[in-house]
Amino acid sequence: MVSADSSKIGRHAFTTVLFSSFGIVTSVLLDAIIMGLYGMGWQTDAYFIAITIPMVAITVIALQATRVVQPIFISKRQSEGENEAWGFVSLILTNGTTFFASFALLGALVSPIIIGIQAIGSGAASLTLSTKLSVMFFLILPLYIPIAIMRVVLNSLGSFGLPASMKFIETAFKILFVLLLGRQIGVMALPLGMFCGALCQISMYYIALRNKGYRFRPVFRFFDPDLVNTYRLMVFPLVGQLCQVVVELVNNAFASMLGSGNVSALRLATRIIESFGGLLAGSIVLAVMPAIASSVAKGDFDGAKRDVRQGLYLLLLVTAPLSIWLALTNRPFIALIYERMRFSAADTALVANVLLTMIPYIFLGRLMGLFELPFFARHDTKTPLLGSTTQAALYVVISALFIRTLGIYALTLSRSLSFLAASLLLLHLLRRRIGNLGFGCLRTSLAKVAWASLVMAFFILIGARLSALMPAGGFVSQAIALGVPTLTGGIGLLATLMLVRVLQPSMVKRALFR
Repeated sequence: MVSADSSKIGRHAFTTVLFSSFGIVTSVLLDAIIMGLYGMGWQTDAYFIAITIPMVAITVIALQATRVVQPIFISKRQSEGENEAWGFVSLILTNGTTFFASFALLGALVSPIIIGIQAIGSGAASLTLSTKLSVMFFLILPLYIPIAIMRVVLNSLGSFGLPASMKFIETAFKILFVLLLGRQIGVMALPLGMFCGALCQISMYYIALRNKGYRFRPVFRFFDPDLVNTYRLMVFPLVGQLCQVVVELVNNAFASMLGSGNVSALRLATRIIESFGGLLAGSIVLAVMPAIASSVAKGDFDGAKRDVRQGLYLLLLVTAPLSIWLALTNRPFIALIYERMRFSAADTALVANVLLTMIPYIFLGRLMGLFELPFFARHDTKTPLLGSTTQAALYVVISALFIRTLGIYALTLSRSLSFLAASLLLLHLLRRRIGNLGFGCLRTSLAKVAWASLVMAFFILIGARLSALMPAGGFVSQAIALGVPTLTGGIGLLATLMLVRVLQPSMVKRALFR
């Protein structure tokens, strides 16, 4: 029997996944335009190196908002009322943005050092361009404090569609600026689009919160007890997230030493994986967090266990079919999206192979995030640090050991292995803290997901055979090679999910029109 809370989590997750898919489409389109204009050379290497640390910083902001700010907001709203909760939002918005602006300015000033560490094997032109881009990206970062905080507040209030669709808005601005200015100023057009997209997100989030009763009031109280407590809880997650900075520095340093284009190949495959894994699988974690935080705030630990089980089920429901689709169609997918102009068939083969070895990370990366949630809901930020440091240490060690023999694939395989080990460690610690999570009761549900995924794989293979029989060439041939297997696999998946009563048409209707 499915509880009302589990059903609500499912609806929220489905809504988030549905609207996040629009962001995936635009993200893939943006990368296709970038690759078509500039190819996998020094300009794209410079762009991917420059944006690495700012993107890690944006991820850190988003995670701190989800794992620290959101549980506190939910707890204050339940125990102290809505006015106190709104006051906390204004407090953290004002002081968080002010504090992070100082960090962003420092990052802009030391950009030459940051780029120099990452671009060991890059030429002078790439280093210069990377440094200019890095300065611009760092100066945009303070805008992502209000974006992250207002997003999690909307999630806490049951609004998931608008926050999930904002990636689409941001990427649309980047595409617009690249198309308008890309030939004149090159990849410098991308930070301009990022800036306008961030302003649009802030405006739309604030309008949505005003409709729910919020009014922003600047609150400059740097030693407010709530603010001090929030910053205190952020210390350990921040240390863990700084480990990810080390991981990304190692990524770029190793990849740059393997020759021109390897950084772009690794980053392009990573961006595809993150587009699907971060936006789709990550949507599950975003949808589950408010439920777990609410259960913990009420002292309902059985409810928290149920929420974790529901999160695991939904995570596999999304990642299992997605992983199979990417495993079977990665090469035609890369060819259709990127293989034109300055992006060659050899580039397609390289990126497709790198992407293939990264597929397990789609599930494992989000699994670790799921097992962290109950600790953050209890305002325990120390325990998840063990998982983060374990993952980072294993990643660096495994990469260093195998980079000479496996080349760029050492970086992708070590990512999956390190996240697997860290996830198992957190699961062990979580069981010691709150007891058996009861994953055994998911056997029937997970069997349905596995069956539907296998049916999907069978239909994809049939579609691939059919597409090979269709006479066509060029872009049309690429479209058929991807489109026919995707269509047949999607039909097989949806039909099976409906037959086993995992997916119901009413869910789609509620997600679209609620």
